[in-house]
Amino acid sequence: MLSVLLILPDFLVILAGFLLRKAFKEGVFNDGFWKGAEKLVFYVLFPPLLFTSVANSNLTLSEAGLYLIVAISAMMCAVLMSYLIRFVIKADAVTHASAFHCGFRFNTYVGFALVSRLFGQEGLALMSLLIAFWVPISNSIAVAALAGAVAQRDQTRGEGSVLRKTLKAIVTNPLIIATTAGLIVNLTGLHVPEVVMTFFKSLGNASLAMGLLCIGAGLRLDDMKSEWPLVAANTIERLIATPAVALLFCLSFDLAPAAAGALMIFAMLPTAQSCYVMTASMKGNAPLVAGITTAHTLAAIVTIPVWIMIITQVLH
Repeated sequence: MLSVLLILPDFLVILAGFLLRKAFKEGVFNDGFWKGAEKLVFYVLFPPLLFTSVANSNLTLSEAGLYLIVAISAMMCAVLMSYLIRFVIKADAVTHASAFHCGFRFNTYVGFALVSRLFGQEGLALMSLLIAFWVPISNSIAVAALAGAVAQRDQTRGEGSVLRKTLKAIVTNPLIIATTAGLIVNLTGLHVPEVVMTFFKSLGNASLAMGLLCIGAGLRLDDMKSEWPLVAANTIERLIATPAVALLFCLSFDLAPAAAGALMIFAMLPTAQSCYVMTASMKGNAPLVAGITTAHTLAAIVTIPVWIMIITQVLH
């Protein structure tokens, strides 16, 4: 029941965004409004959230080395599985690149809520540690793949070098800049004035609801139906195959209960709400990503309680 209550509000906010756009698409909530909102989240609201969460993480590397190696290895398997979908389901390169990062990114808020209730402060610290390392890794992979596909498409239209566009998209991506800056602050102990951190936290707190509304507004049911095999494959990979692989890693390396629990919760999460915003901003297949995000959120209402039941039986 706890898992359902955690997931359901996110889905309801997505539904609210969808209904607002459908009901007022000729008025104040038109396409221009939502395009502006997407850019606001991507460039202004979400980067501060990443910066503060990474900068404030409890990075005890000497004590959590094995956990990090196992967790990152498990999530790299998710990257591989998400990539292999393209060999099973046929679609253009931009469409596959747009769906690709949904297979290994995660909903931070749901993860923190679950791990704190199930594994306490130790689980929360371990989740923060993994996030601090996985966010820049996953964002770099996601941006590189999507930027490369989009640049390749644009090159066929005579719009410039693939390598130059890809590199530019990576080094100027606000999500990568924010997480890199957060890691620098965390590892060097640089002091950021409290007023600045409070300001960043305020901006970051606004990113969740706004990002979910943008997902709902970007949802196009016809596009979702036309790509349903890709949506289904990505959902199965993210919510079933990825946590199954993570459980295998936990058991193989005999992780402590809190470490195994933090990794399992991380692996079972639906994809990040920022996937849609990033895809839309980078000119990928945003309606498809909106469909995948919604499918993940809805399916997670069922899969998360099942996985929690499994790990409470296996890990304790």
